Amino acid sequence: MQDTAHPPAGADRPLPHSMANKLAGWASVARQYPIFSRTWFSYRMRSFIAPMVVLALFLALVAALARTDPNAAGLNVALLSTWLVMALALSLGRALAVLVCRQKWTAPREAAGIVCALLFGVLVTLPLTPFTKTDKPAAPGHVATEHEIEQARENRLYNLAFWLPALMWLGGGLDLVAYFKQRRMLREARLLEQVERYKDERNEVEMRLSVLSSQIEPHFLFNTLSGVRAAMLSDPARGIVMIDHLVDYLRSTIPQLRADRTHLFVALGSQLDSAQAYLGVIQARLPRLSFCIECPAELRDLAIPPLMLISLVENAVKHGIELKKGPGMIRVAAARANVGGAQVLELSVADDGVGFGAAAAGSGIGLTNIRERLKHLYGGDAALTLRAGDTGGVVATIALPIRAMPKEGA
Repeated sequence: MQDTAHPPAGADRPLPHSMANKLAGWASVARQYPIFSRTWFSYRMRSFIAPMVVLALFLALVAALARTDPNAAGLNVALLSTWLVMALALSLGRALAVLVCRQKWTAPREAAGIVCALLFGVLVTLPLTPFTKTDKPAAPGHVATEHEIEQARENRLYNLAFWLPALMWLGGGLDLVAYFKQRRMLREARLLEQVERYKDERNEVEMRLSVLSSQIEPHFLFNTLSGVRAAMLSDPARGIVMIDHLVDYLRSTIPQLRADRTHLFVALGSQLDSAQAYLGVIQARLPRLSFCIECPAELRDLAIPPLMLISLVENAVKHGIELKKGPGMIRVAAARANVGGAQVLELSVADDGVGFGAAAAGSGIGLTNIRERLKHLYGGDAALTLRAGDTGGVVATIALPIRAMPKEGA
């Protein structure tokens, strides 16, 4: 049997993460941390130790081979200066950039500060660089000719052309490019994380709303069927009328109930039609009930959460009209209102039933679900309130932000 824990040499598969970290050099370890952070700087400096030691040995070998040269002293100074300049270039700009990052500035200001820190390191190191092309030293008292002045100017240009790109590379030019790339990737990663979090929150809210809606739907349907059964036992003729009304009600509402499971909002007009059909069924069971539905035509296309209005109507029937002796009235209305300087949609269900004296204010499952759904959908911008009616009974009001129905596929 082949040992899968130890793949054969040359197997084209990645190494385990723990092994890859052990085999990686200091530079690879540094890339695992934010660029220009303290930990990154520590590992980055360690990655320069071996190259600088090799460079020191090479320069020492050159100095040893040239010890018999008449200009050996000047060459030794140039070699030592070269090593010191490279060591300063590798550390100064990066160290200043780390200090900039520790200031906790805003992102644009931090980026500008890092660029300035690296440039400062290059500009400080540049005057210390040894000349790459030198002439023989002039004798004391010698007056430089125009040709010699021009030659010295060319030497300075040679030195600048050689050392400036080298110092920009040594001083963190590639690290600066990697810093901006890393910052962009981190920003994109944060955005993707936020998108995933919002998706999870939306799925959780939709699932909870679906559960709340499924609790409401059988609540009023079963109550209606119970009333039909009671009517069939006491007055079959009236029960047949109720069945006819119930068929009309189910024909108008069942397609909505199926669609409401996948939609957070429905048109106000469809919910008013369902309420009217439901009250028609109840009126056939309780002839003493009268009702009216009032809504301006321009409001029927506004978006509201499904099943809320019918829940308030069912609550008014169950806790208000059924417990009252004599005639009862339910008024369902939709209107614009001004609350705190903002235009809102007010949906109200008023009854003249027994009022708060014989019913708990806002303690039923329907009202609890309404408050939960309003909280999920609107936060603090929507509310359900209950108050005593002017002539008795209870007035339940839902205040919602005004929203148009979204287009298909939105």
